[in-house]
Amino acid sequence: MSPGARTSKEPAPRYLLVDGHSVLHAWPELKALHSHQPSAARDKLIRLLSRLHDAGHWTITLVFDGQKGGREERPRDSMAVLYASAGQTADSVIERIVQAHSGKFEIGVVTADHAEMTAVESFGAFGFSPQWLSNELAASDIEMGESLSRKKLT
Repeated sequence: MSPGARTSKEPAPRYLLVDGHSVLHAWPELKALHSHQPSAARDKLIRLLSRLHDAGHWTITLVFDGQKGGREERPRDSMAVLYASAGQTADSVIERIVQAHSGKFEIGVVTADHAEMTAVESFGAFGFSPQWLSNELAASDIEMGESLSRKKLT
């Protein structure tokens, strides 16, 4: 079997695309921080989502609206952080990614924008709310804590 090939028992890769500003404005704590320190709010969201990415349940790409465009340089296998180019939106970047990978992977998109959710679902992705993401983070943190507790007992 070639490196990286999956056995039939392994689940298909699960990718989660997150509309960063949608989440920043949906979570009260991050919204308040964003109002006076936008970069600190973005950094906090990156740290939170990195924990979920690193837990291994999802491969996450966080997409922000931005002026510069491009990808933040991050270590290999870490969570990807993308910024929409001038003239683009995070929504258009997310839609393009979903269209390019539709049918190849299980893809979820987190957004508070109902029109965006409808669009990505029409391309075959699953739409999730920022509240769902908050719950997913909490569940992952509990699971990680329980796993660490079990390792300490052995």
